[in-house]
Amino acid sequence: MSREELIELRPLIPSALVDDTKELEHFQNEVLRPIIKYQHDFIEMYFKANEQFQELIKQKKSRLEFQDKVKHFTGNQANIKHQLIGAILGLLTEKELVFYWKNASDLNKRIYQMVCQRVSDTFY
Repeated sequence: MSREELIELRPLIPSALVDDTKELEHFQNEVLRPIIKYQHDFIEMYFKANEQFQELIKQKKSRLEFQDKVKHFTGNQANIKHQLIGAILGLLTEKELVFYWKNASDLNKRIYQMVCQRVSDTFY
């Protein structure tokens, strides 16, 4: 499979197709969100297999508190954060990777936030 064929795997997210957005927002909505949605099953299995995360699920109370705990959990464990970001980056095309590398710091934050939100929504 070529890198360009990866685009065909991505689900279409109509609500993400917004005109008049900044370059980073456009990349987030047109590229990252569909990839994260495509990787949903992987992300879910990844967290289900983590025993420490399973303990976190048992302690959940309010949605907001759970969201904070998910962010804290993934933020304090660099290996988890980097593996999740890597799972997204592995599905970028060559052109998208070049854009990512130019904006890695901002895009890593966006990826991290979107994945944490997806995890919170899935497990709450």
